Amino acid sequence: MSKHKKTRKEKIIADYRHQVYILENKNIAVNSSAIPKAVNENSYFNTYILKDVLKTGILTCSIIAMEVVFFFLLKKHLFLIPNLNY
Repeated sequence: MSKHKKTRKEKIIADYRHQVYILENKNIAVNSSAIPKAVNENSYFNTYILKDVLKTGILTCSIIAMEVVFFFLLKKHLFLIPNLNY
């Protein structure tokens, strides 16, 4: 039988509950400003997308740069591959 997989909202709610529990254990009064009133899922989602797009962009640019370097090395005959003529 498969396990129940938590949704993103359930994970965020659980995270807030853990934060409240930690604050209560430290004997800090929990006020309304300590817990956000609205959950902004877009910022939670966009941080991971931004990191992924950044890594993909860096990898793509490095691959393109390597291809350009190999092209010029082959064109100037500084790097030779058998049976490949430029």
